[in-house]
Amino acid sequence: MATLPMKLATTALTVLLAAGVATAAPRAEAVAAPDLPTAVAGNPFVDGWYADPDTIVHGDTYWVYPTTSKTYAEQTYLDAFSSRDLVHWTKHSNVLTTAAVPWARYALWAPAPIARNGRYYLYFAANDIQSDSALGGIGVAVADHPAGPYRDAIGRPLIGQFHNGAQPIDQDVFIDDDGQAYVYYGGWGRANVAKLNPDMVSLGTFPDGSTFREITPAGYVEGPQMFKRGGKYYLMWSEGGWTGPDYSVSYAMADSPTGPFTRLDKVLAQDPAVARGSGHNSVVNVPGTDIWYIVYHRRPLGETDGNHRQLAYDRLHFNADGTIRRVTMKVQDDFADDNAHGWKTYGGAWTVPGGRLQAAASAGGKALLDTNFGDFTQDTDVTITSGGGDAGLVFRATRAAVGVDGYAGYYAGITPAGRVVLGRADNSWTPLASAPLAVDVGTTYRLRVTAVGTSIRVYVGDLTTPKIGVTDATFASGGNGVRVFNAAAAFDDVAVGPAVGGEVNLARGRPATGSTPCAAGEGPEKAVNGTVTGGNSDKFCSAVPGAWLTVDLGASRSISRFEVAHAQAGGEDAGFNTRAFSLSVSNDGTTWRRAVGVTGNGAATTVHPVTGVAGRYVRLDVTTPTGNADPATRVYELRAFG
Repeated sequence: MATLPMKLATTALTVLLAAGVATAAPRAEAVAAPDLPTAVAGNPFVDGWYADPDTIVHGDTYWVYPTTSKTYAEQTYLDAFSSRDLVHWTKHSNVLTTAAVPWARYALWAPAPIARNGRYYLYFAANDIQSDSALGGIGVAVADHPAGPYRDAIGRPLIGQFHNGAQPIDQDVFIDDDGQAYVYYGGWGRANVAKLNPDMVSLGTFPDGSTFREITPAGYVEGPQMFKRGGKYYLMWSEGGWTGPDYSVSYAMADSPTGPFTRLDKVLAQDPAVARGSGHNSVVNVPGTDIWYIVYHRRPLGETDGNHRQLAYDRLHFNADGTIRRVTMKVQDDFADDNAHGWKTYGGAWTVPGGRLQAAASAGGKALLDTNFGDFTQDTDVTITSGGGDAGLVFRATRAAVGVDGYAGYYAGITPAGRVVLGRADNSWTPLASAPLAVDVGTTYRLRVTAVGTSIRVYVGDLTTPKIGVTDATFASGGNGVRVFNAAAAFDDVAVGPAVGGEVNLARGRPATGSTPCAAGEGPEKAVNGTVTGGNSDKFCSAVPGAWLTVDLGASRSISRFEVAHAQAGGEDAGFNTRAFSLSVSNDGTTWRRAVGVTGNGAATTVHPVTGVAGRYVRLDVTTPTGNADPATRVYELRAFG
């Protein structure tokens, strides 16, 4: 099989990313390189706890090599995954183990694959050395096949000491167009680059006679990744703590593989609605195209163990000047890989045959993604396959458990009895609305739910005109999923993302100003960012007496309803909810007309319908910040609907 003598960081994800299947699919003709917005068959794309993925292409097959995400003592082996179609993945266990590396004992980390001289090389870190007196560092293993088995190539670490303060871990290998190979590496907040000789198992020197050149950019912590595009060299790295939610990826561009590298921007970070701890990435390019993807690990929202990390990939986009746009972690699953990685089920019997998630009839069985969306649109194909009950979408769900109404959240479903229904559950059922709808067993219907603040819209088939529209402030955010009740059903093409259609929050993303914030990260912009799920800092907080917040809508707009999400909507104690406040509008930002006045509030979210109200500017003025005498105003969202 022909190999490409270059890092997959400069090649492709055509059939990349990893496998969660036990055996390989029958060999077939290569599938054309896909142009995908994300892992459409679902992230994570492989089952199990893995981290620090690096990638390479060999012939028509793409490979991913991750760290086994366990305790240091258990990190004694590396697995790999391969694919030819980006959908079906094959696991290759134990491609390298410490038994094949006499000096390695544990903490086998961050494998970096490369092909050259007809051989397959795998660079790795071992033993997590803390000083030059310890045995360990960066090693290199070699094999005759990308699936291994790999064995130690030189009988000692290739880089076994600290240079320029860089811990010898987190290596990445890159071969430039002129054939020169480089190894980038470094922990403890320092990064180095060194030349690799053509034999790939020894280090060369720079023209000044040095072996190691420091390239540490601002903010660097670990996990360097090098790739080349359009004649520019891109260095990516991870920032923050690997066990924390703030783990992220930033990058720099340079005209030389050795820099200098000046930090430009953060391109991948946690999304409080999708996942935390997103980092330690690789980058891949579909050969012959300008289609790029970022492959990385992240921690599910419901997991607190630092080692519970999963592999994911998303699209990487570039601006006209070559800079990288910030990555959006998208949520989709078309079940084409015949698995449901990332889903948790509560009751009922669930299978994934033929590219659909199927549920046997049960009294309230549900399957949920580990998401936490507040404002969103969820689209899903729903097919009732038997039974006279209903099937549909669960959203803003928390406290999930087995049981008919074993969750706190909303449900919208369809039934062959001829209705589309919407209600909320909290260990009991509260109907909110229903509408007549012809539903046939065996027919697929596209269901959409759009929720913005207290506004909930349900669509079936026609995604422009809602069948149901209500306002309800009971649940502000939570997980998304599907559910059946006394019916069997199949679900497909799940997508959850920013709200589309439905009512428009005129204040979202608009310029906002306010009184002095409690902290630098709790400014007025947090009250118009469209989310209440980002933790206790995802709010406008001001301890100034008479705190105020103003939003510029950009032009005079007619307003039918205001909503204010107070402290409890963001997860804080109800005693911190804004006790007394007013809402006003203005055409010039100077002369204000009061539209709403509230005293004695104790609710998490307040809803304020208005008539005859219009203006360019909306202002919130606080007279009593809390109900418990705390002096700080806490506003997670200020919404204005037209």
